[in-house]
Amino acid sequence: MTEHSTNGKILYTYYIRRYIIAVCLIEFFAFKILDPYYIQFMTTERGLGLTPTQFGFFVSLASAVTSAIDYLSGAFADRLGRRLSWGLAMFCYGAGMLWLSSISAFGPALVTAVLMGISYAFTSGAREAWLYDSVGQEGTREAFGKLYLYSIPFTAIGMVVAYILGGLGSLRIPIALTGVIIIANGLFIMTFPENYGNYRRRGWLEILKTGFYQFLESRVLWITAVQSFFFTLPIWITTAWWITYMVEQFGVDLKGTAFAFGVTSLAAAVTGFYICKIKITDYQKLILWPTLLSALAFLLMPLVPVPWAFVALVIVAIASSYLRGSGITLLENEQISVERATALSFLNTLRSAFWAVTPLLWGTLISALGLKVMFFFAGVTSLISLFLLKLALVLRGGKEYE
Repeated sequence: MTEHSTNGKILYTYYIRRYIIAVCLIEFFAFKILDPYYIQFMTTERGLGLTPTQFGFFVSLASAVTSAIDYLSGAFADRLGRRLSWGLAMFCYGAGMLWLSSISAFGPALVTAVLMGISYAFTSGAREAWLYDSVGQEGTREAFGKLYLYSIPFTAIGMVVAYILGGLGSLRIPIALTGVIIIANGLFIMTFPENYGNYRRRGWLEILKTGFYQFLESRVLWITAVQSFFFTLPIWITTAWWITYMVEQFGVDLKGTAFAFGVTSLAAAVTGFYICKIKITDYQKLILWPTLLSALAFLLMPLVPVPWAFVALVIVAIASSYLRGSGITLLENEQISVERATALSFLNTLRSAFWAVTPLLWGTLISALGLKVMFFFAGVTSLISLFLLKLALVLRGGKEYE
């Protein structure tokens, strides 16, 4: 092995490890501390006590802010740096959590929604573009597989911390601690090597136009954007409402919800072994089968009479979302050659617009029909997503793996 190839392998591993640590710190540590308490703080009398419609408005406002600035934030990342954009996103999100932990009413909570929306916009496109343009498609797939493997210890530690915090009886402490961790993660990200959309520096308008046309010319990207509208309900349930359902349906207490959340996260994280085992990027195994399993899990959830069976189905749904999320990210990046963050941000602008609308829709339906019925709805929308993703792979042409 030559010195050049050895140095290249070291850099390859360096980028992957830094990406994994940064993502694990927020997704599988900070959020695992936050998640068991966040939805309870927002929607029960233990915290703000928001109605489903109010919580839907909160999520919609964050998504509307993201949609408004997402495309421009992608150009910001391609012009001034993906690392800078990603780091700023962490600072905004952390500040939002610290603010949320200090307030007691719906109105002030909207400040957090705005900060979250800004954070989503500056993360959108920048994070995966930083990785993909550093290590390529197979490096990105390898990073996703290792990400879920590394997530196991991060999730385990987060689960223990969350369980301990549950004994304190306060929903505000986990939220504040999450803010501190995410701000620290932002400082860590700012130590990464910078990465730009093109080594030939372009003007702002040229970056925006190039990113837009990358999206406009790909039917695959259009379809992956549209299918995400239908998958907003499954995502919303697996990130928030299933905990509320456990509290209301099975009477699970604060520590119990923290434990259940940790168990589902740890069990779902074993998907990393599966992704690592796949030697090629197989879209049927990464996208189609997981989406079908997700649909079946949601259709069965309201039928089970005991919490352990319900949690098992939640594990299937979350694990499936990890797999299909990895596959869709690879598929979308495959369609883009330059100004990656801008093109992905335009794609995510559409998704953010969906999220600005659908929480109000789903929140209204939950209020009217109840959570149990919405699990059936989530199964149906997952099947619609499956059909569209199959169509995207047909339009892509060739085999469903490379």
